[in-house]
Amino acid sequence: MEAVLKNVESTSELLAVSQTDYIKQWDEGTVERAFQWADYCEHIYNRFNANSTIRTAIQNKLQQINERLRKTFTEHRDLTFPDLGRCRDVLLVSLLKNPACPCSVIKSLMGSFKPNEGSGEVAQSFSHLPRSISCKSAGEVLWTTNVNRRAAGCICMEALVKGSILGEHIQKLLSHAGNESFVRNLLDSVSQPSSKEDNAPEIIAGALLSCQDVTSYDVTRNFIFTWLQANPNSLLSMCQVLPVLTLTKLAQQSEQFGLAYMGILKNWASAMSYDVTAGEWMASEGSSVPFITLIEHLRSLLSRGDPLERETLRELREMKECDGGFEERGLSVWGDALSQLNTGQSGYQHQLT
Repeated sequence: MEAVLKNVESTSELLAVSQTDYIKQWDEGTVERAFQWADYCEHIYNRFNANSTIRTAIQNKLQQINERLRKTFTEHRDLTFPDLGRCRDVLLVSLLKNPACPCSVIKSLMGSFKPNEGSGEVAQSFSHLPRSISCKSAGEVLWTTNVNRRAAGCICMEALVKGSILGEHIQKLLSHAGNESFVRNLLDSVSQPSSKEDNAPEIIAGALLSCQDVTSYDVTRNFIFTWLQANPNSLLSMCQVLPVLTLTKLAQQSEQFGLAYMGILKNWASAMSYDVTAGEWMASEGSSVPFITLIEHLRSLLSRGDPLERETLRELREMKECDGGFEERGLSVWGDALSQLNTGQSGYQHQLT
């Protein structure tokens, strides 16, 4: 029993380090051993979960370990006995969320991951490679350039790769009945706020984009969208952080995301008030975005063609009528939004009036 407690302590320390900048010192071998220890802890959980005496001993040991690690690592997340049952998931989330995670570690995670054979952003990233090349080899090609490179209006390649790994893992979990709660816990862990750079919205978006046009991932995509609807703070964070073009692609991908996204845009607009002196709509402090940002979101939705364009136009006209249908500036945020959009040069211009 002493050996078991010692191994649990070592694994807890390993998980704590995976959340810090010390992860920069890890290599592929370190990651492989880390997942082996995480797998060991899952076996410990399965073996002793029904044994109240041993379970209590491990819980007490974890409490002591957590108290010590909190003093050492300011961002330490306590490890509980139930966490041991999904220890590999806990480790995976720590690696994906840690912006200090080196390229070699991400490449090692890609070793058992194959790129989706679809037309989404991730698939396009590997489109010049033969399908027989492993994802790890593709990753080596990818990381000879800047992993953080960002196409105009898109999330960075690192987030797409991390999101693809997450999506692949979720797909495997959902392929077995009864794992829905595990997947929800996994997504909850990914979305937990951190004092580090919060890359959770981009990782979740990367998971969704990796499912694009891949029929076998419909269940995964729909599950994530449903989870977002049940977690409004995570959905709001995505709308605040992600590039407008990425949000538009997600709205094209899912009607339910499009409706939720439009709901957030409506909330932002309703929080605005017209400043007569400045002659413009002003956002309430901490509750909205600038009027010009609202216009950017709407313009992107209107630029993608039917049915997204048609539905967005319908919503805009309906909201303007609800405000009284005024044409005079400053009386309706939606009327002024339509007027502002009508000054653009997009193909939808003639439809706005």
